[in-house]
Amino acid sequence: MSSHFAVRPDWFDTGLIAVAHDVRSMHNIGAIFRTADGAGFAGLVLSGISGAPPDPRIAKVALGAERTVPHTIAPDIDALLDLLDEVHVVLLEQAPGAVAISELAVPSSSAVALVVCGEITGAPRQLLSRADQVAEIPMFGSKESLNVSVAFGIAAYQLGVQRRSPQDGLQAVRGPHPVRDGVLTHGVTQGQTPSRKDRD
Repeated sequence: MSSHFAVRPDWFDTGLIAVAHDVRSMHNIGAIFRTADGAGFAGLVLSGISGAPPDPRIAKVALGAERTVPHTIAPDIDALLDLLDEVHVVLLEQAPGAVAISELAVPSSSAVALVVCGEITGAPRQLLSRADQVAEIPMFGSKESLNVSVAFGIAAYQLGVQRRSPQDGLQAVRGPHPVRDGVLTHGVTQGQTPSRKDRD
């Protein structure tokens, strides 16, 4: 489902778009894929040095979401800015003037891009200038920030519930759960008879 940046993908027309710019960790990219799927995002832009599928480190964390969430690649900041033209951009960044994520309100009918950047360097000035809104997650402990994929998850669901009722998603997961009934249930593969140790 990937394509190098040339023309804007169809999934840019409406809905929520995830952007990971200069996110070096493949595990974080995998987590962003999985969360983007769960929060109902239309697709994911991998920009700058962000890794891209196929990669076993992404696949290990994404659990198949890298195959179900469309993605495109913007090789540099200029390509990303071209891609985001006329899109409402929400930048998740600790910066002067940023609003708390709980106070964030976005347009209900146009495309909205949620942008996260590498943890060490943060957002480049071009993205700070381009953003329609800058939002941050309040920190109440001793640490200054969260892991980028965790921060993306909090913000993604904040935006996701603005676009649809959370009850809509609950319908999709009721009934037998293929992951919980399979490889992640006490280490027992689906269809395998649990040992006494697994049952205890």
